[in-house]
Amino acid sequence: MAIKQKKRILVVEDDEGMRFLLRDFFEEEGFEVETAEDGSKVVSKLIQKFFDLVITDIRMPGLSGLEILSTLKQIQPGITVVVITAFGSKDVRNRTLARGADAYLEKPIQLEKLKSLVNQLISP
Repeated sequence: MAIKQKKRILVVEDDEGMRFLLRDFFEEEGFEVETAEDGSKVVSKLIQKFFDLVITDIRMPGLSGLEILSTLKQIQPGITVVVITAFGSKDVRNRTLARGADAYLEKPIQLEKLKSLVNQLISP
């Protein structure tokens, strides 16, 4: 019998409370979760491990969520990316999706809605 591999999520969020909330929530849902506090930490994590999905904030110190989108897709071409922001607009949404994000959500995040979206995007 094959052992089912846990899906891996990388949470990129500069707000420590939100980062830990998302980590704990998705770990309780059975995912393997790693975190990064800004975009500059993402590249080394992606080189070291495969992730099924990245949840990233847009506004962060250093590299923004928009800036790391193309890098994410270059390092792991099939990776699924959900972008979240407290500073959303139609323009930001369009630019985010144009750069390769698979989904876009505005804060405040409803955890059940996010969980449903994540399961939709990376279910087997």
